Amino acid sequence: MEDQSPYVTSSSYGKEDAEDQHRGPGEAKPWDIDDVLDLTGGAGQLSHPTFSVSFPGKEAAPAAEEDDEEEKGSYLDSLEPSPEDEDPSSIGSDLPRATVIPSAPQEEHDRPASAVVDLLYWRDIKKSGAVFGASLFLLLSLTVFSIVSVAAYIALALLSVSISFRIYKGVLQAIQKSDDGHPFKALLDSNIAVSEDLVQKYCNVALSHINCTIKELRRLFLVEDLVDSLKFAVLMWVFTYIGALFNGLTLLILALISLFSIPVIYERHQTQIDHYLSLVNKNVKNISDLVQSKIPGLKRKAD
Repeated sequence: MEDQSPYVTSSSYGKEDAEDQHRGPGEAKPWDIDDVLDLTGGAGQLSHPTFSVSFPGKEAAPAAEEDDEEEKGSYLDSLEPSPEDEDPSSIGSDLPRATVIPSAPQEEHDRPASAVVDLLYWRDIKKSGAVFGASLFLLLSLTVFSIVSVAAYIALALLSVSISFRIYKGVLQAIQKSDDGHPFKALLDSNIAVSEDLVQKYCNVALSHINCTIKELRRLFLVEDLVDSLKFAVLMWVFTYIGALFNGLTLLILALISLFSIPVIYERHQTQIDHYLSLVNKNVKNISDLVQSKIPGLKRKAD
């Protein structure tokens, strides 16, 4: 019998029976195009037909199974969308999200400022009332007595309270025969020393403000800008009348009352106040521009 090389035939030729007679008992049936097309889903999915070869005397079933798996894998890969066809909105969802960095804690130098704001806006009515009442009582006392007398009276009042409480707790411990110890022991053991860093920080802040004030006064008194110097002169002239009507303590009392009242009033009626302030500023600016245009030498120099 003549040896025949394996080849793939189509079922349309009608030679399957003849090929079966030529194959030996150990030879596998070669794959034809129809079988391959059936596995890959039809002729429309194959651009180039793949031919399988079976060798005589060897089983071709495992190779056929591997080719089957490769054809199925290539077919499934062809169904997956390409990166260009993917939705752009879905691309960002696969990217790793940036780690959210928590906001930095509030710095220590902002805490005193926030505490003052809370006091002025009466966030805590008890604290604001206590601070306002004590400050107002101190200023009113200074209007009647000298500062030395006020300091002495305040010290005597504090000593009277602390000594009375100390004697009361000592008598109570003697009667109950208890060993509670000193009533102010917790306060005596606490650290109330002012740190050098805190003093240095506030000294630097005060020094910067003092330097700015000195530079501004030098600019005004040496008439660097004639308009600003005239405004400052008018302000000092108004203060002469205010000083004749009120003394320093009265002005401090009025300032204290204003600090604890104006912020709350402005917070409740901010819209109306801003409207009237804008009108006043507009009128003042118009008058100032009119005066500068009428009087020669008052126009500001161009920057």
